[in-house]
Amino acid sequence: MTTADLDEGPEELTLAGEFDTPTREQWRELVAGVLAKSGREVSPADAEAALATVTDDGITIAGLYAAEDAPDVDTGVPGLSPFVRGARPEGAVAEGWVVRQRHAFPRDTERDGISEAHDVLMAELENGVSSLWLVLGEAGGPPVDALPTLLEGVFVDLAPIALEAGRDTPEAAAALLRFAEQAGAGAIPGSLGYDPLLDRTRGGPSLDQAYTDALVEHARTAAASHPQLRTLVADGLPYHQAGGSDAQELGAALAAGVHALRLLTDAGLTTDEAFARIEFRFAATADQFATLAKLRAVRRCWDRIGDVSGAAEPARAMVQHAVTSPAMITRRDPWVNMLRTTV
Repeated sequence: MTTADLDEGPEELTLAGEFDTPTREQWRELVAGVLAKSGREVSPADAEAALATVTDDGITIAGLYAAEDAPDVDTGVPGLSPFVRGARPEGAVAEGWVVRQRHAFPRDTERDGISEAHDVLMAELENGVSSLWLVLGEAGGPPVDALPTLLEGVFVDLAPIALEAGRDTPEAAAALLRFAEQAGAGAIPGSLGYDPLLDRTRGGPSLDQAYTDALVEHARTAAASHPQLRTLVADGLPYHQAGGSDAQELGAALAAGVHALRLLTDAGLTTDEAFARIEFRFAATADQFATLAKLRAVRRCWDRIGDVSGAAEPARAMVQHAVTSPAMITRRDPWVNMLRTTV
């Protein structure tokens, strides 16, 4: 390479620069031709409508989207209301989100098995997982008293712990807070996993008053000492798994969130404190665009609920736990599962 080559700088790369810019009419004609080969005779004018699909919620998904199709909607900026571009002004930084892995070890796991389960959790954290979702007790996992063994050596102030313990949540939450205190962890992030609608979404007997009292007490503790620790989960997964559409899942989860707000504010927490105690859980499917739209839409809805509730703007930023959809997993073809979960 000569000095002259360096002076000229890198050659400018123009992607698809050798092709003419196609028109929408040309695309429609090509689509009509392809459809004709498959036995569907449509005119070019109707070709675009022929490719459109309608979701269960009555939303039409077009076969083509171009720049002129962009809606005239203010999406705002990251970190500001309505938070559809994220809850943080700095954007998708490494510490802005976590990779949370669910672990449902067998309920009848013996003591040696608990030690092996602990080794699994440590291996997960060493290989890319940054948050642990632990199923305990009544929810179908090891007993709550196994929690200290499972978390031995885990820095719970750095790796958020999310609990799922059903009606044993008060005991599990107390065990996690006690473990953090004994470990000298200080303020911890994560989720205690209380679900005030548990008996309606997961079945079983009605929740007793002790469950609600513990929920409120742990919400007060979190508000005072653990600002990043969520207490309640407004869970959309049961509705998704029961066959609900995206809109039905969001509507049910938002209703659960409003129920949680009323429960906490009636107990004496401020509106901002109540908003800061709630985490939402939604299904993420193989339809990546619909999933993105769903997560953005529900952020806008929650921000609106916060606005009319009188919550300060920062408190209205929704914390979302997106979970790979269990309903899209097949028993018979693991390769399809790998493709779907990769999306």
